[in-house]
Amino acid sequence: MFLLLKTLVESNVVPFLLVATVCVGVLIIVVRIWRRHKVLETVDAITNRHIAELVRQCTILIRNDPYGRPILDKWHSHVDEFITHHVRPAVSPSQQPIVDKRRAIISQRILQRVEEAITQRPALLTMPENMTPAGFEAYCAETLRKCGWQVSLTPLCRDQGVDVIAEKNGVRAVLQCKLYSKPVGNKAVQEISAGRTHQQAQYGAVVTNSTYTTSAQELATTNRIKLLHHTDLLQLEEIFGEHSA
Repeated sequence: MFLLLKTLVESNVVPFLLVATVCVGVLIIVVRIWRRHKVLETVDAITNRHIAELVRQCTILIRNDPYGRPILDKWHSHVDEFITHHVRPAVSPSQQPIVDKRRAIISQRILQRVEEAITQRPALLTMPENMTPAGFEAYCAETLRKCGWQVSLTPLCRDQGVDVIAEKNGVRAVLQCKLYSKPVGNKAVQEISAGRTHQQAQYGAVVTNSTYTTSAQELATTNRIKLLHHTDLLQLEEIFGEHSA
């Protein structure tokens, strides 16, 4: 064995093997870094593609406890599901273990991108605290005015389930505004559906700061009523356009 090693050293084989080993090691590291980079590129692309909905879900799911502390559990759970159902299937099978191993980093990357998007859209954050139901109706109406809609609020005593009437480019829509701390149920959908007919409007929608029950979602689909979060008002014309397609 000693003679074999001596022969290898004298013939410069050992230095060659060392250099080759180092080169292979460096190449492996470079490939790993490149694969991680490609995964993060995919994460960024998918996040950007769905950024509007991610911002919307962030606004809906983050709530403050009675002492003003943000409750983030539902939002973080939503991001985790987003990674599972949208990010992981988008990468190659060889890259999926990277997603699994670096899930916390990917999650943080998505959270940071959503925070940046919210900062760039201050209109999403302007709803005042301690708002009353009447104040929420006025807030929704003013948001639509800023987007170019002709808006009127209906009298409380004879609103027929309609709080806001909005018109733009020949489109007439009626809205019921619900400031809730719990999910909105069937009643609001039933009322705005009747109000749409009464006001001879093409579209009807319920707008809330909260979410909707499964039953309300099913009834809204049957009656072609849009269930909106207040941040959706900024894209109301596009939403109704999709509705009619």
